[in-house]
Amino acid sequence: MSKSLTLLLSAAVAAGVFGCAQFAGVNSLRGSEASAPDLAPAEQKLYAGKRPGSGAPIARTFKEQPPLIPHAIENFDEITSTDNQCLECHSPANAPKKAAPKVGDSHLTVAAALRMDRYQCNTCHVPQVDAKPLVANHFSGNLPGR
Repeated sequence: MSKSLTLLLSAAVAAGVFGCAQFAGVNSLRGSEASAPDLAPAEQKLYAGKRPGSGAPIARTFKEQPPLIPHAIENFDEITSTDNQCLECHSPANAPKKAAPKVGDSHLTVAAALRMDRYQCNTCHVPQVDAKPLVANHFSGNLPGR
């Protein structure tokens, strides 16, 4: 065998041996059996029992983060192109009366109507769940004081 082929084979064997040792003891979230079906996580209660207006706003962790919803939404109607229950409290007209945060100006047309590309609120705004993280997380955000 030529010297270059011997070096190449030696390097491949060394990479295989040391590369596998690097991942020893690492397990996937699925477990050791890849053919096992994924199980749905336990259902979490999303601020159950807290009606709108009863929860304090949740602090944001990074700039431009959509505000989180601090109340239950389980009993809200589905948002359709003609009906959005969020606007009963958060529209520019109703927010002052309900003491609720107003929809952001970036979501409104010049005529102060909700833009249709921002109509599906729960695409970006989600209720926060008080649940144990699935994996270790040390994220602290980039806002001052966090």
